[in-house]
Amino acid sequence: MATTVENVPQAKPRPGQVLVTIDGREVACERGESILEAAQRVGIHIPTLCHEPRLPASAACRICVVEVEGARKMVPSCSTAVSDGMVVRTSTDKVRAMRHLYLELLLSDHNSFCTPPCRDACPTHIKIPQFLDYIAHRDYKNGVRKLREDLPFPGVLGRVCPRPCEGPCRRQLVEHPITICQLHRFMADQTREAEQSGELLLPVEPKADTGKKIAIVGGGPAGLAAAFYSRLEGHSVKIFEALPKPGGMLRYGIPSYRLPREVLDEEINILWRLGVELQVNSRLGVDFQLEDLLEEYDVVFLALGAFNSNAMGCPGEDADGVVTAVDFLGELELTGDVHVGNKVVVIGGGFTAMDACRTSIRKGAAEVTCLYRRSRKEMPAHHTEVDEAEEEGVKLELLCAPVRVITDAANKVTGIEMQRMELGEPDASGRRRPVPIEGSEFVIECDQVIAAVGQYPKLDGTSEEQGCVRTKWRTLQVDDWTFQTADPRVFAGGDVVLGAQTVIQAIAQGKKAAWSMDAYLRGEDMEQVSRSLAELKATPFFDALTDRDDFDPRIARMAEIPPVFIDMTTDVSHPSPPAEMPKLSPEERRTNFKQIELGFSEDEAVRGAELCLQCYCPASGSCDLQRYGIEYEVFKNRFHGGTAHDYPADFRHDFIMREPN
Repeated sequence: MATTVENVPQAKPRPGQVLVTIDGREVACERGESILEAAQRVGIHIPTLCHEPRLPASAACRICVVEVEGARKMVPSCSTAVSDGMVVRTSTDKVRAMRHLYLELLLSDHNSFCTPPCRDACPTHIKIPQFLDYIAHRDYKNGVRKLREDLPFPGVLGRVCPRPCEGPCRRQLVEHPITICQLHRFMADQTREAEQSGELLLPVEPKADTGKKIAIVGGGPAGLAAAFYSRLEGHSVKIFEALPKPGGMLRYGIPSYRLPREVLDEEINILWRLGVELQVNSRLGVDFQLEDLLEEYDVVFLALGAFNSNAMGCPGEDADGVVTAVDFLGELELTGDVHVGNKVVVIGGGFTAMDACRTSIRKGAAEVTCLYRRSRKEMPAHHTEVDEAEEEGVKLELLCAPVRVITDAANKVTGIEMQRMELGEPDASGRRRPVPIEGSEFVIECDQVIAAVGQYPKLDGTSEEQGCVRTKWRTLQVDDWTFQTADPRVFAGGDVVLGAQTVIQAIAQGKKAAWSMDAYLRGEDMEQVSRSLAELKATPFFDALTDRDDFDPRIARMAEIPPVFIDMTTDVSHPSPPAEMPKLSPEERRTNFKQIELGFSEDEAVRGAELCLQCYCPASGSCDLQRYGIEYEVFKNRFHGGTAHDYPADFRHDFIMREPN
């Protein structure tokens, strides 16, 4: 049984011992024993970082301070000997405040961030500091292997990811964030030749064949990721794709000037080399039924994407000359050409809207205007996409919403009536809600309107009778942790569950769904798995880490444990902005679909990776400094007096490296 204050009996002192009261409890102690040792012996916890029982007490960290009745000030418990009749209090408000102060001082000169905020912000939790360190050491093959632990297609995402990791990068506290996205594109580019020559840069060797079969419906980001991680687990996988080629929105929604098709094909090719099968031009509900798959396969993963377009909700949107951005971009990919008007208006402010605008420029439109109902700050597209669109000649008309499409007698588009908006209170997305301004209508002449106002999934071939329950958002309902539908053999993920979201979110869902399907195929109790993972997320950080250690590692990897960030100093001894990505000039790119971003040179990439503060620690989750920083809520530090020190490691011992940071 664990030793606690409640179950250790009150002890009377023997001859030569002294009696001390600690937190209201009488404790018999040996003369010369420290307060800390006496407290620990009876299960009373006093925090300490520097105490080592085999060495003389140093009181260096000071966080073991306690109150002693009658003393003028607090004393370090590790170096203060007990005395008869001493009354000690270990956890008063004043004691906690003093420990908080000492922790602030310790952390003000501490250059680690325990859990890197970049990794936490990435939906698939790429180990960003580690792969950047591989770049800094020019070890690109191992860097790609590290990336593929969480991201199968680094070259693809290095071109099209919206970069949620860069927003919280601590480097920007002093200058600019690390160009994380472009750097994993660089690393993938550096290893293309090796993979073209036959190397397979995998995070682990695929496990032995399990004899289990998985059918994946949909060859977009979620389906492709699920196939990759399922094959690594040893399962047989076949993808059923409705369109002529795999890729989903990567191919049929993102133009080639952002994502060259040879890059996409080469990275997807890793799946076929792993033994994944592919069947194209096969549509669920038309060419096969869900029941057919369940007869042949052990589980089915629905990764149907979100190819249906939302309506603008205004009169005239059925006119000749109105097209959705999804259909517009898809037609270009499928046929190699698409009709573009002379004066084009694009409705929307996301990535798809920017792609439609910039494609229209390249296909010869004389004028392209992007109309968006909020301000530039609220546009979902990455600011670089918006900037580049403007450089190419796209006009932005912000804070306006469509009222009606104007047509001629033949129902052909001649213009669009808009209404000015102002921003009100935030809506469910966290962005301020646009509110119409009465009497502010205006007209823009145009002969084509491209609507990019969101998408939702095509759920043809699924029904509630099959366990595929719809949500009010026209997506499929699944268990939050296992990705199972009402039929435990049918899993779903990506945009069919999330609605139209980003590529990196879809890949994260595909990876986690693969792990969940693996658990199901191994016979895990999936209801218990779901309950355990949900409870883990709601558990305090360190307790959650301890609880996770009790799990099978194959279940533990599915856990989402929100980190707690402690306020620490940023060490930037030599500020140096990262290199800017070389690009084609606006004049060079307006008339063609050549890749815009040309890629970093090796020296530029290595220097960019070296700028990473490496603000993570392999001891995160087991470190007492982190534990106490969280326990004493050091979330705002008053003592960032300057740059943190970066002390050199000590390698003098033959077997032990001392890392003082």
